Amino acid sequence: MWNFESLIDAFARPLQKEDAALREEQAVYGLDSWNESRIQSFLAARLGDCYKVSREVHYPSSAGKKLSHRMRCDLRIAPISFHGPPLWLEIKVAYQFAEGNIRNARYGTQWMHGVARDTRKIETDPLIESAALLFISFNDDPTRASKHLDLLEVVLGDKDVLLGFRHTRQFAVQNRIGHEVCTLALWPTIQRNADSITR
Repeated sequence: MWNFESLIDAFARPLQKEDAALREEQAVYGLDSWNESRIQSFLAARLGDCYKVSREVHYPSSAGKKLSHRMRCDLRIAPISFHGPPLWLEIKVAYQFAEGNIRNARYGTQWMHGVARDTRKIETDPLIESAALLFISFNDDPTRASKHLDLLEVVLGDKDVLLGFRHTRQFAVQNRIGHEVCTLALWPTIQRNADSITR
């Protein structure tokens, strides 16, 4: 049902366009100064033309629990054109460098532990039919970014997180604090309650 090649383009295009706009205005700060929440909000707003978008939606299996105990998903999207099951999406962002060209000591932790934890939430919810992980990273080198994606898949596999085929996009960003590229990777999850694998 979901075309993940089209979907990752829908995420990558507005980010690349925004980076170009920041270059044009000679902005002091770039996309890599945005925290995860701001990037999620930006993408949610840009998807609004083609999708029905909801942010911070409680997982359906947590219904009935106290609100403080209910887990939430970053985005839930559904095409405006048809009424199939929505796609539940976790969005994680990792930054190799911090302001001042300082290596980010939390970089490895951002994508080795938090990604696995949050992805398992969606793939194991028995009431979710379609879900995906969107991972966005800022790096100093495209080859390094690619190797880290490969390593991330190994880490997720070791943690028994089930993913489908990876879809990627990458574009250059203006180097302000050490980052040269922004990479987006989108994986459909393999829902443990699903009768078939959707990619």
